[in-house]
Amino acid sequence: MMQLSVRLVPIDDTTLVIALTGELDSTTKPVLAAFLDPLPQTPVKRVVVAAGDLWFCDLNGLELLARTHRALRGSGGHLALAEPRPSLHRLVALMAERSTEPIPVFASMPEALAAAGVEEYRTDEPSVGRRHLPRLRAVPRAHAGGKERHRSRRRTSPADPSGPAPHPPAPQAEPDTSGLPTAIYRSRTLRERALNQQQALNDRLTRTTEARTRLLSARRRCDDSLLALRHSLSEARSILTRDEPVPPAAP
Repeated sequence: MMQLSVRLVPIDDTTLVIALTGELDSTTKPVLAAFLDPLPQTPVKRVVVAAGDLWFCDLNGLELLARTHRALRGSGGHLALAEPRPSLHRLVALMAERSTEPIPVFASMPEALAAAGVEEYRTDEPSVGRRHLPRLRAVPRAHAGGKERHRSRRRTSPADPSGPAPHPPAPQAEPDTSGLPTAIYRSRTLRERALNQQQALNDRLTRTTEARTRLLSARRRCDDSLLALRHSLSEARSILTRDEPVPPAAP
């Protein structure tokens, strides 16, 4: 049974890494589509697909990636492949010959992230026999007027009641990831639906196999009956031929 595992690694408000493990074809395509289809309606502009553990990908899966790439290109972004296997690399190259907007392909994750505008990344330990995704250090964003408020709080002593009251810090804007929970819910729903359909197909296959076995058994019995009838007919003909009177010879 073909399976596909999808793991999302948000880098910042506009960059997202999607790690794929398994096989991407017409059967598992809806699982990935549940994550990719809502992206053009979110702030995400650049998507890096970590394809090092994607064992198989056919034209159906590649067309889904190309469709998302075209949608992101319309908003100034792109979708890129990092560390694809040779078979997938050749498939992308063949599609690029007939496409005006080919999917960018990078041999390593650092190159793909650099093309997406990510300048700094690190990993906790070297990869030994397994692939990894970059883990980024959180960099707080500076807000307008932040330095002035900080200097004002330093100049105002707690013992000086005549000083101005400190202003509460301005709330930081949270990244808009409203589309991601919806995509996760849709992917779970599609996965459950696919599992139910697979179970139904397995039950139908079992019933079909049992019916085929019964038909083969009935066919063998019919062949045996036909053979017995032919044997009986042959015996009857031999008996009738033996019992016929011999005509007298002519004088």
